[in-house]
Amino acid sequence: MRYSIDARRISHERFHDEVIVINAAAGAYYSGSGTAADLWTLVSQGAGIVEATTILAAAYSCDEETVSGDIEKSIGSLIERNIIQGNDDLSQSKVEFVLPDAARKIWTAPEFDEYTDMWDLIQLDPIHDVGDAGWPFAAPTSKI
Repeated sequence: MRYSIDARRISHERFHDEVIVINAAAGAYYSGSGTAADLWTLVSQGAGIVEATTILAAAYSCDEETVSGDIEKSIGSLIERNIIQGNDDLSQSKVEFVLPDAARKIWTAPEFDEYTDMWDLIQLDPIHDVGDAGWPFAAPTSKI
């Protein structure tokens, strides 16, 4: 099975060895580096567990059994947080998966740290919900 990302709710960007994933619907964002950034890169290209395992085991010179188990846990966590969804329609498509050039160290289980400290800013509509002071200040609520 491959996975998809709902671009209406989730935005993401990779910066060198780190990836930032924002779930605008939940008001949370996630950060992952190293193996997590590489796993996210592959999943965002449509890779499933089998493809990601093969590529990451080779890139990190690690056995596929260890990598597969770690990837399954990480993918399960991303699904549980409603960041990715399984998508059987993608399983038939032929895709070339590519990791960015980087110096890779030893394999560690991919982990995404969750942050909810910016909930109000993520939920804020910068066009309609700001006050006279501008972004990132919310408009005052009216008291009736």
